[in-house]
Amino acid sequence: MKEDTPERIPQHRHCMNCGRAFSGDGRYCSEECDGKRTDELKKKKNKLIIVWVVAVVIMIGCIITLL
Repeated sequence: MKEDTPERIPQHRHCMNCGRAFSGDGRYCSEECDGKRTDELKKKKNKLIIVWVVAVVIMIGCIITLL
């Protein structure tokens, strides 16, 4: 006979990097995932800085040509 109640899933978290379920504290399932995520965030930050610098240079160039 089947039970009508669903099976209970133990309390857990999902890793911010790989999405794997784990129990415990923190945001990442392992030090490896923590390091990978940190590296990815640094790369994204550097790309964003480059985009802003290029945008500012283009704006300055446009302003200079209009003068």
